[in-house]
Amino acid sequence: MHVVTGASGQLGRRIVTHLREHVDAAKIIALSRTPDKLADLGVQAHYGDLDQPESLLPHFDGAERVLVVATDAVGRRTAQHANAITAAQQAGVGGFLYTSMIRAGEPGNASPILFEHRETEQLLLDSGLPFTLLRNGIYMDMLQLLLPLRAAVDTGVLPGTLGSGHIAYVTRDDLAAASAAVLAKGGHDGQILDLTGPQPLDHAGIAAALAEATGRPVRHDPTVDEPLESFATRLPPAARDNPDALRAGEMFWRSAVDGWADVFTHHIPRLTGRPSSTLAEFLRAAL
Repeated sequence: MHVVTGASGQLGRRIVTHLREHVDAAKIIALSRTPDKLADLGVQAHYGDLDQPESLLPHFDGAERVLVVATDAVGRRTAQHANAITAAQQAGVGGFLYTSMIRAGEPGNASPILFEHRETEQLLLDSGLPFTLLRNGIYMDMLQLLLPLRAAVDTGVLPGTLGSGHIAYVTRDDLAAASAAVLAKGGHDGQILDLTGPQPLDHAGIAAALAEATGRPVRHDPTVDEPLESFATRLPPAARDNPDALRAGEMFWRSAVDGWADVFTHHIPRLTGRPSSTLAEFLRAAL
C-alpha cells in the first residue's frame, strides 16, 4: 500500500491524483480529517489525524511507503510530524517521505516558517526509518498574495524595492507529480530532493513573465514599493489586521534578497518525464 496524509489539502489531493497514474487505485490509502471530501478520487479514503497517532497506525501497518504532507498548524507541526514518524516506526513502513522546504536544514536560515521543517528533518534522521526529504520550492500562487500582479498588468509597472532575490517558483501540480513519482517508484532512500521550478527569477523576471502571459508591457520599477495597505487587501480576511502576517511578507522578500531561496534543480522534469511549468504559463491561467 501507498499512503498519503493530508490528502484533502491542495497539495495532498494533487499527489493522490498523480499517484493513480503509477499505482493501482486499490493500493492507495488517502488519509484526512475530512475523508468524505476524497470520495471522488476513487481510492481508499480514511480518517487520519496527525494529532491522533492511533488514527494513523492501522493504515500505516505494512505500508510500502508513506508520504506525510507537512501540516499548516504552525507551532504544532513538529509534534504532529513526530506522531507520524512514531506511527511509521511502530508499523514498520518500507519508506517515509516528507514534504519539507528548500534550505530547511540550514541552521543559518532564520525564516520563521522553516524551523519546524528543520526539527522534523532531524527527527527523521534520528528515527532509523528509510526516508526521503522532498524539499519544496516556493509556490507560484504565493505571488498572487505577495505582489500586486493584476495592478501591474493594468499600470504596466511592477513595484518592489526588494526585487533582487532570485527564486525558481514552482506549481503545486509539478510538486505533486514529482512527489507521486517518488512515492510510487521508491529508490530515493536517504536522499534530499530540492524540487523547484524551471528558472530562477527576480522581480524583473516576474514582470517579463507577466508581459508574456498577458501580451501587455510590464516592467519592474525598483524605486517604488507597494503601500502596506494594498498588500494587506490580498491577504486572507483573518490575516489582514495581523501585524505578524504583514511582517511575514517583508521578511520573505528580505530572505530572498539574502539568498535563502536561490535553490534551482532539474529534479521535477527528471522525475516526471515532462517539462516544469513556467511562470508565464501559470500566470496565463491564473490571471
